[in-house]
Amino acid sequence: MENLLRYAEKLFDEVEIAVYRSREVSANVELNEISMASTRSGAVMVIRGIKDKRLGLAIVDSDEPSRVREAIEQAAKMARLNSRDEKWVSLPEPGKYREKPKPNYELKEASPDILVEKLVHGIRLAREKDKNAVVTGGAGGVSWEERHIVNSHGIDVFQEGGASYMYVELVGRKEGVVTPGIFDFDARRDLNLDVEGIVERAVRKVKWAYSVKASKNEEVPVILGPWAIAGLLSYALLPAFSGERLVKETTPLAEKVGERVASKVLTVYDDPFHPLSLEPAIADGEGVPTRRNVLIEEGAFRGFVWDNYWAKIYGTESTGNGKRDLRSGGINIGFHNVVIENGKRSLEDLIGEIKRGYFVDGFQGAHSSNPDNGNFAVTANPAFLIEDGEVVGSSVFLIAGNVYELLKQASEVTKEQTVMPFMTSMTVPHVKFENVKIAGK
Repeated sequence: MENLLRYAEKLFDEVEIAVYRSREVSANVELNEISMASTRSGAVMVIRGIKDKRLGLAIVDSDEPSRVREAIEQAAKMARLNSRDEKWVSLPEPGKYREKPKPNYELKEASPDILVEKLVHGIRLAREKDKNAVVTGGAGGVSWEERHIVNSHGIDVFQEGGASYMYVELVGRKEGVVTPGIFDFDARRDLNLDVEGIVERAVRKVKWAYSVKASKNEEVPVILGPWAIAGLLSYALLPAFSGERLVKETTPLAEKVGERVASKVLTVYDDPFHPLSLEPAIADGEGVPTRRNVLIEEGAFRGFVWDNYWAKIYGTESTGNGKRDLRSGGINIGFHNVVIENGKRSLEDLIGEIKRGYFVDGFQGAHSSNPDNGNFAVTANPAFLIEDGEVVGSSVFLIAGNVYELLKQASEVTKEQTVMPFMTSMTVPHVKFENVKIAGK
């Protein structure tokens, strides 16, 4: 890397080179059968150089020095053709990094056979627990990544690590009832995936879904599960914490630092070093040290997150939230592991106190939410009716409103937390909301 950096420095005022080497193994399930197993590996190098405030970017799917030099020259040509960015200040400087977590090298050497074995075990368990259920879909995967980022200001940081995941989707058919697809999953930084737990939770929800209950227009307590919470917040809320949106005046959180934007039971932060984090990164995509960034503390908004570019434009410092887009090579503001702090009681405790309400496992339509104002309209499916402290059947209904108003209605969070490896990586409990208006469907 040093020789490539020296070569690039001859063509740019400042330059950054990042290499990403990855290995992924996966296996898929369709209709109770293993449909595919594969292993993929490769390398991607990204060159980001600046000449006279003109940006040049190049991506090459190889780490061979000759091809990287060609990409450096290509980036230099692009820089000459591009317009000056008068807002540009500089690439980041080195910082103080936390101690690197010890990688689990078992993940680096994992084979598809391990995943196939776990998925076959999961299929067998699901069929044993409910003969009316079909494993319509599912997958297991193990990813490993090595990242090395250097720049002409002295940043030189290397990280490596991996994670595994598994999910199943069940559909039950019983006495003329066909349930919606029911998901459950597990993800962690080792290979000890909880197959039994995944299947047990999924089968329990399928059995609830055999009894279909009509929904109606009403105002009731609603418990949102991790999948529903992650989906809604990823689209309706989290983009508003971006410093870029503050600069562009497209966030509803402008000038609200210190104000109450949620219930006091909610504390939300981005923390790559949380014990359940799947990616305990010591540096972001630009080589800036990562840290714990509090977004909401006991309901009060605490601040925005930044990458290097927008932080310097605004006159602040990067919070270590620059995320590399390997499709474009550019840097966007993003999150490492958004955590909703857990509570003290279990999901069963919360359900047991509800006379009439709902437990929502997933939302459809969350991607159409508007982060500029927090408005959303979603379909709760699958959702489960709670009566007299027990789940009595499945239902479908609509919820529309504003995410900030909804967050103020939160009354309790569970002690259990689940890692969501999809969309924005999140570690979330179940959250109970009071007096939620729903529209029957």
